[in-house]
Amino acid sequence: MENTVSLVGQPNVGKTTLFNLLTGMRQKIGNWAGVTVEKKEGILKDGSNKEYAVVDLPGIYSLMSDSIDQKIARDYILKYSDIVVNVVDTPNINRNLYLTLQLLELGKFPILCLNLIDEAEKHGLQLDIKKLSEKLGNLPIITSSGRFGIGVEELKNAIYSYEYKEPPIIKYSDILEDGINKVVEKINEYYPNNAIPDKFKTVPKRWIALSLFERDPDVLESFNNPKLMDFVQQITEKIESEIKHDIESYIVEQRYKKSDKILKDVIKEQNQVYDDIDPIVLHPIYGLCIFGIVMYLMYSFVFGVGNIFSGYVAMIFEYVGNYLTYALPPQYVGVVVDGALAGVGGVLEFFPMIVLIMLSLSLLEDTGYLSRVAALMHKYMSKMGLGGKSIIPFIVSFGCTVPGLMASRFMSNHKERLITLLMAPMMPCSARFIIIGFMAAAFFPENTVLFTIAIISIMFGVIWTVSYILSKLIKGKSEEFIFELPPYRTPDWNNILKSTWDKSKSFLKKAGTVIVAGSVAFYWLLNYPTVDNSYAIAIGRTLEPITLLMGIDWRGALALLFGIVAKELVVSTMDIVYGGNYANILTPLNAFVLCIVSVLYVPCVATIAAFYVETKSIKWTTFSILFQTFVATIVGIIIYNAGTMMGF
Repeated sequence: MENTVSLVGQPNVGKTTLFNLLTGMRQKIGNWAGVTVEKKEGILKDGSNKEYAVVDLPGIYSLMSDSIDQKIARDYILKYSDIVVNVVDTPNINRNLYLTLQLLELGKFPILCLNLIDEAEKHGLQLDIKKLSEKLGNLPIITSSGRFGIGVEELKNAIYSYEYKEPPIIKYSDILEDGINKVVEKINEYYPNNAIPDKFKTVPKRWIALSLFERDPDVLESFNNPKLMDFVQQITEKIESEIKHDIESYIVEQRYKKSDKILKDVIKEQNQVYDDIDPIVLHPIYGLCIFGIVMYLMYSFVFGVGNIFSGYVAMIFEYVGNYLTYALPPQYVGVVVDGALAGVGGVLEFFPMIVLIMLSLSLLEDTGYLSRVAALMHKYMSKMGLGGKSIIPFIVSFGCTVPGLMASRFMSNHKERLITLLMAPMMPCSARFIIIGFMAAAFFPENTVLFTIAIISIMFGVIWTVSYILSKLIKGKSEEFIFELPPYRTPDWNNILKSTWDKSKSFLKKAGTVIVAGSVAFYWLLNYPTVDNSYAIAIGRTLEPITLLMGIDWRGALALLFGIVAKELVVSTMDIVYGGNYANILTPLNAFVLCIVSVLYVPCVATIAAFYVETKSIKWTTFSILFQTFVATIVGIIIYNAGTMMGF
């Protein structure tokens, strides 16, 4: 394969729709090496069957390497990309040209794809394409609308006939240009051509100078000559003394001014359009009310419709289980029916809700509402060391943690997504509410509401505290909350359905195998060497010295152990191991501690499997199990001992 085509652009510019139209079904989805940011690759063939590898790079606002998605995009463009297609949101072209200018600075000669041209025309925006191309060094420019298939053939032809040309030099203010030229001289002095790091040998020296001023992490690491660093610092201080603020912000301002200057006589006509709905949707009170209504409707749809399909799936597996019970030799019935088949059934019972959750989120993202939810919630989530996008996985996890974890795929910042993945399993899912309701009815019948509020309040207090601590311990930079709110759009159902399937099928293929293995393992622990003297009981006795610190005996420990298969098993296991007499054996304090530990400790096997699928990391999956167990144990010990001291 001779040519590699990379689609680069800001989030919500329609890159993925164009990617799907270019590649059709000839594509695969994975993750970039070492990280959890989604990677999409596909094949484009011309009339002579010549193949082009097309890559849909993460949506980015800048080519700085200070976030994982931006670093991925820039590294790929530098190392692999033969043809860069810069996809631009035409209605917001003045903001999108910022990235175009960075590509030109980097020495690239991109095909400029002005997407969403239908929306631009609807807003009364008209562009002089020829003049824009001339001002950008005769870049090839295509106008398109992915959702209506406009300009796709023209884009393909531009890729087939692409010829690299030397990009124009983008010049800024005199003071900045003077600083760039002086730093370039020093780079030539300290780094002759054969001494330039391999990664940056093909880029213009002025780009390196600009990146040093912007304190780009990768560039600073590669060009760390002390004399050069001292000189850059001297020039930086000189420029900052004249502009009266930091040079990084000044360079950003210069790029936006250059964009405005380029567009000054390119935009022929533009009617100013205001989204009157945004002041309401983003209002701190009205916005939260609207968000609550949207989430309520989404939950009603997902769990209302999902439960119907889940019921049919359960009936099918019950029928298959009954059939296999009589068809298989007795020695295989237990491991196949109660072990493997029960595990597969558990996976497929989750699947309808997962598909509907992904469908709902894809719809909200495609219409532009999800970006507004992130904007609305950012100031609250940032106090936990998270971003506004974390609220969606948390909300979804109230119903089921598995689709909650999968909802984090809409997050591009690695650090915030990892913390979200670690915190989401602590949210009170529907199975945990079963435990809370059971304990409330059995031990606190006259104060069920107070008991429930107390448990949930402690959970959120723990989540808030732990996420803040993790944000300080986990390496990486949190996402700066600067982005364009996309315009409201009518749903593109082809894109929504494809996105839904892409995000759902991996759980069906991968998580299912992990759950089957886990279910068979727990079946073996429960029944061997004998039912009355099984390994599970031995494990319960082994755990008792630790759980007694929380006032929980070996029977409670065993209930917690089986809750790892499914949280609902905590209730049924308690009923078995306590002989239905738990209300007389356990005190209200024991019940309170057992309840809070049950909802905070290791999630179910399905969630563990989903966590592994999302992180592709045994290390982080193991860490999540150990850290949640540790947190639950510490909280349980504190509450039990505090309650004992107060006489409960």
